[in-house]
Amino acid sequence: MRDMSLNLEIIQIKDVCFGSETKIENGKLNINKDMLIEYLYNPIFKSISVDIAKPGDSVRIIPVKDVIEPRIKADNNEGAFPGFFGKFEGCGDGATKVLRGCSVVTAGTIVGFQEGIIDMSGPGARYTRFSELNNIVITADAVDDIAPADHEEAIRIAGVKAAYFIAKAAKEIPADYVETYELKDTGKKLPAVAIMYLIMAQGLLHDNYLYGIDAKRLHPTYMHPNEVLDGALVNGNCVVAGDKHTTYDHQNNPLIEEMYRHHGKDLDFKGLIVVPTYPGLADKRRCCQSATKMARLLDLDGVVMPEEGGGNPEADIMMICRECEKHGIKTVIITGPDGVEEPLTDTTPEADAVINVGDCNEYIILPVMEKVIGHPEQVKFLSGGAETSIQKDGTMRVSLSAITGSVNALGGSKMSSYVY
Repeated sequence: MRDMSLNLEIIQIKDVCFGSETKIENGKLNINKDMLIEYLYNPIFKSISVDIAKPGDSVRIIPVKDVIEPRIKADNNEGAFPGFFGKFEGCGDGATKVLRGCSVVTAGTIVGFQEGIIDMSGPGARYTRFSELNNIVITADAVDDIAPADHEEAIRIAGVKAAYFIAKAAKEIPADYVETYELKDTGKKLPAVAIMYLIMAQGLLHDNYLYGIDAKRLHPTYMHPNEVLDGALVNGNCVVAGDKHTTYDHQNNPLIEEMYRHHGKDLDFKGLIVVPTYPGLADKRRCCQSATKMARLLDLDGVVMPEEGGGNPEADIMMICRECEKHGIKTVIITGPDGVEEPLTDTTPEADAVINVGDCNEYIILPVMEKVIGHPEQVKFLSGGAETSIQKDGTMRVSLSAITGSVNALGGSKMSSYVY
């Protein structure tokens, strides 16, 4: 795409603390907690608290709803979340200030059962990249009898607002380094490849938001990858925590970054075809046909399809795989089941190139922590948790499904495979 270049101006955050004003000094982020809580006021919340959880701390965050990297556009006072905070113009282009090394984590009373856990130390920390961040945790508990959809919307907006509030401190801070993303003409005849980017659009708290629009209102959309890296896609779903794509995962998308690294060397990266995954068969067929036609129009040689969630979206993946392969477009699927856990709910013979990102049914014992942010008793409601998860000695037994980002199909997980 001509003249579209995104410069992420990285400000490395080495530490976070509370202070009298929100500012950044020598890599240390100071936050005025009282002003942040006041800024996040919403009558839906009966209480809001802000905590800090640092790498190595004996801290557990539960239940985690989303993780967001604080960002703001460099040339104005707009947030980097168009449709929520920020203008649509300039998304994916120009300069964006990034507070790298920290995040906003939203927590609180449970909205949907598919929320998660972040441990900042111990065995659980090894399975999530979010344990390596300085996390500003927003715990917001809703008033009684609030509808789950209203609760989810309020906590999602609170997370984006907090990220914007914090990122404003970066406006006058020079970057430590700059990451530039630009799809230049390769000048070579290379295989044309795109990401078939499936996003949840299933309702019942299983939704994402593109430019602030609920994905249930969308048709497949062709996008520049910079738009996703620059905050156009915000998480709003309660799929299993282990394979959820948080807002942070979209902002720091390892799959997009990997495609950029190969662009002009052994492939021609053609961007993203964003495909809403609806629950109904008619919508699945509509989106499959439209996405495949876009791939044909782009004259693609191949597509890569990462899965978010499991079960229902596998019908979309196999349908698109079958249709693309029929038209000579090779497909690679990135998903979780590995033959040990429950199988994929749908398959097709054309799905002959599948990358497995790990078994989220493996169980782990999480030790007692000195501090818990949130509500540990709600582990019984989590996917991967149970009534018996909290043991007599205070330890917690859960599957990796409950660890946020443990089997992320975008490449954000920390597990590896070894050949013996």
